[in-house]
Amino acid sequence: MKMKEECQQACEKRYAGLSFEEREKRMEADILASPILGDFYRRVFLAGDVQDKAKPQVAETGAEYRAKEQP
Repeated sequence: MKMKEECQQACEKRYAGLSFEEREKRMEADILASPILGDFYRRVFLAGDVQDKAKPQVAETGAEYRAKEQP
C-alpha cells in the first residue's frame, strides 16, 4: 500500500500542470521508452489496437462470388 502511494505521488509530481491528454501521452511515451515495461505494454495493450484497426476486406465482384447450389 505504501509503495502504491509513493508511486502515485511521484507521478503527480512528474506530470503536474499537464492537461489530461498531455499527461496521458507523456505517460505512454515514458512507458514505451522503458526497456522492461515497453515490451509488455506493446504486447498487451497495443496488440488490441492493431487488431481493431485491421479490418478484413472481401472483394465481391458479382453473382459468381456467391456459392452455387448443388443439384
